[in-house]
Amino acid sequence: MNYHNSSIFRLFFRLFFSLILFCATPAAHASSPPAPASGENVVPRFDPAACAVPVPEGERVQCGYLVVAEDRTGKTGAVIKLPIIIMKSDSANPAPDPVLRTLGGPGVSSLRVIGGRSGSPWLRDRDVVIFEQRGTRYAQPALTCPEVDKARSDSARRNLDEKTAMANEVSAARACRARLAGQGINLAAYDSAASAADIEDLRRVLGYRQWNLYGVSYSSRLMLNVMRDYPQGVRSVVLESTLPPQVNYDEAGVDVAASTLDILFRQCAAERECAAAYPNLKKRFYEVVRRANARPLVITVRQPNAQPGAVGVTLELKGNDVAEWAMDELASGGESIAKLPSEIFRLARGDSGALKGYAESKLSPGGYAWGMRYSVWCREEMPFQDRRKIAAQSRRRDGLNGFKIQGALPAICDAWGVPPAARVENEPVTSDIPTLILAGEYDSYTPPAWARLAARTLRRSHFYELPGMGHGVGFGSRCAREAVAAFLNDPTRPPQVDCLAAMTRIKFLIKS
Repeated sequence: MNYHNSSIFRLFFRLFFSLILFCATPAAHASSPPAPASGENVVPRFDPAACAVPVPEGERVQCGYLVVAEDRTGKTGAVIKLPIIIMKSDSANPAPDPVLRTLGGPGVSSLRVIGGRSGSPWLRDRDVVIFEQRGTRYAQPALTCPEVDKARSDSARRNLDEKTAMANEVSAARACRARLAGQGINLAAYDSAASAADIEDLRRVLGYRQWNLYGVSYSSRLMLNVMRDYPQGVRSVVLESTLPPQVNYDEAGVDVAASTLDILFRQCAAERECAAAYPNLKKRFYEVVRRANARPLVITVRQPNAQPGAVGVTLELKGNDVAEWAMDELASGGESIAKLPSEIFRLARGDSGALKGYAESKLSPGGYAWGMRYSVWCREEMPFQDRRKIAAQSRRRDGLNGFKIQGALPAICDAWGVPPAARVENEPVTSDIPTLILAGEYDSYTPPAWARLAARTLRRSHFYELPGMGHGVGFGSRCAREAVAAFLNDPTRPPQVDCLAAMTRIKFLIKS
């Protein structure tokens, strides 16, 4: 989970499109959904409806909306609608306990999980319920902030300095807040505790006695909330790229980035061919960062949705952009990591071609629900963090001076105006529910150390670190997906999957 500017958004879409092929098949292919709970005025309830997004050709699904109270304190009567897609199992007699899946960010739409069955081996035995969190793209209301999208892309297009770009982003977030609040939306009602309660309501209105939770990135933290608050409905849990609530991300993000880069540098130096082809890799990388901070790299890219032959946009990428690009590559895992030493050497020789995709992404808004992210982060993360520690991070790391994690977010939280969450939202979750915890060796956003931290208080957990993998290992590793399927069939013991033990360190690509 990258909480680093919009990198998590870029990463999720790269991972999704490597695994899932979207199809423009209309939702008319959906089968009959479950009946509503009872009565149109009952809350919570499930309302059958057409699917909120297109589904792939031939996919058997049930669709509708979970309708719940916006404010769970009962102070208002407003309701919100959360789209649900139930993917039907391949089995004629599926297990009674489905898998609930939702994604991270916070602020990423979960409905993008709908896709090819080859990426979901657990569908062999049980249904999969895809849950769109409150405030995300297809929820009603959606806490999107086009003002922020525009400010960020405009700052990139105009090559504004960091201070001005951050000020523009804060101003845009303030304008978004005023618009959403003016629509009567209670921004304090969009947090992990409320989403966990939504998940429990969904289980009850769909009539499941128990189900299995599957969370990745931020939603691993959300699943920990459900385990803490509603354990009676949970059979087992899969946590992938884990963010435990006791971790103060913004205080540690630069250290995580530097430590993950050090893994790359050490492993390249230890591999004979990589060391010979790319000597002093660490020194070369930080030289590129230093030079680009002093004199930005210039790269021309296409504008989003530009017609063939349209004039490109010239962007200036600073050293901190280079560091963020490297974090994205590490988190993407697999081939992205394997080719990273050669790409760093290309940059050192003055060839910026490896940065083209990263540069293009800075111009694309993409549909991220910034308002949902701000409400979550400003309630349950920022209030428990020390801003002096956040500001001091980069000074501890030679070569990353000035590198920021979510640089504008403290000021945005000051403007967002939501009260802090209860202290429990910053404390470890203790549970006896069987849990499978998967981490990628090269995860530069949620490192394996954080997964191990979560495992300490999850007494029936099985932890695996996958070598050569980054963030969201289930998207990039068939072995990880098969391990999840095996665990779901028998959560009482470690998954019996030979490929986990057979996984080896990454083999770097050597280019002449």
